[in-house]
Amino acid sequence: MYYKMKIIIVGAGLSGLSTAIALRKFIPTSQSLEVKIYDNINPATGQATEQESSNVATSQLGAGLGLEANGIRVLDNLDPTLKSKVYAAGFPCTHFTWKTAGDWLLGREYVDVLPISRPFLINCLQETLPAGVVIHQKVARVITRQGKKPVVQFEDESPDETADLVIGADGIRSTVRRDLFGEDEKYRPQYAGICAVGGVLDVPLPKHLLDNPTMVFYMGSTGVFGYTGLTQADKNKLLYWSVYETDLPGRGLKLDHDLMIQQIRERHGDWTDPLIRQCLQKANLDNVYPIFVMPDLPYWGRDGCVLVGDAVHALPPRSGQGASQAFEDGEALGLLLSGYLEKGYDTNEAISRSILGLFEIRAGRVQRIRADAMRWKDPKMPMSWLKTCGLYITLFILVRVNRVLSFFRRGESWNVRDAVSKYLKR
Repeated sequence: MYYKMKIIIVGAGLSGLSTAIALRKFIPTSQSLEVKIYDNINPATGQATEQESSNVATSQLGAGLGLEANGIRVLDNLDPTLKSKVYAAGFPCTHFTWKTAGDWLLGREYVDVLPISRPFLINCLQETLPAGVVIHQKVARVITRQGKKPVVQFEDESPDETADLVIGADGIRSTVRRDLFGEDEKYRPQYAGICAVGGVLDVPLPKHLLDNPTMVFYMGSTGVFGYTGLTQADKNKLLYWSVYETDLPGRGLKLDHDLMIQQIRERHGDWTDPLIRQCLQKANLDNVYPIFVMPDLPYWGRDGCVLVGDAVHALPPRSGQGASQAFEDGEALGLLLSGYLEKGYDTNEAISRSILGLFEIRAGRVQRIRADAMRWKDPKMPMSWLKTCGLYITLFILVRVNRVLSFFRRGESWNVRDAVSKYLKR
């Protein structure tokens, strides 16, 4: 009997787009499939619209991010052409460099990481999908009903849509998560006490970055300042950021750009590196990004609805794994659903088993990553001279410990396909 499986994804960010690509790749061709992605804001204009998607403006959705080797591997599994396009657009680095505010070297941590423009990465993912898959329309509510298919309702009161599977890929303020768990505080993201600002400058990259590509992190009594190249295609694009402790900014407040620039100059104005001073002189900050971390959830989905990406496991920036873990979610879900369909399960049973499998395969992994990232707590800022010295000594030791541990972990890399394959054989 002919049956078209309908999947609705809420959120057209990294997790939503990559999940759609994974579903379209792995679901067997014998299963007719319709995938729609709904997103509340057209990132090209900043306005809500119901028109088909256009590309993301480079001023939207953050300046850049670091994609680690496991995230690149997922892209290669999904589409080698996509992976090549993304890699060529990034700035491949082989390590992190840690320094003091006075420009003294604390150590190097060797890791393959690809700094890249977040908007460009989103565009690459979106261009891999057929036109019309992404629809800019705001989802108001997802209704789950035991034994029945989930229903998606829209803010503009257009007709409800019923789907076999609804995927909440709508970030830390997820509407889908709220509908699954309610307003209980223990299921909501927790503010980490820090914010980030940053941007991209059109300046020639220094020779040390071109000769030895790295992400450089400067630690000081008032916060963290970092920079790296943005793309190997343009040697005049510098990605920079500042992370600092502050109270949670109010939502919807009009930002005082002059005050933001004044504050970043106050935090880092006496730091030694000349490139930091150049960034401060030319800074043009247009947004503040509060950092949230998700607590453990007792499950990731039920009744035909599941969460992926930041909606279910927002990670601290120190993990370096936000985007990569979102990609792993999408690949795992696509492989699970494909596997159960190929085993002969009907659509409802395959979806139910895939939702449970995603949680059982992925939850422990993201919990370990988050625990590693939060093992060392940030000291209260601004710090005294003595505490700052203690921070430097701690970092000096930690970097070397991590280098030793990474040497022994080289053959232990976690692989989505292996994990799903083992799970399906149980």
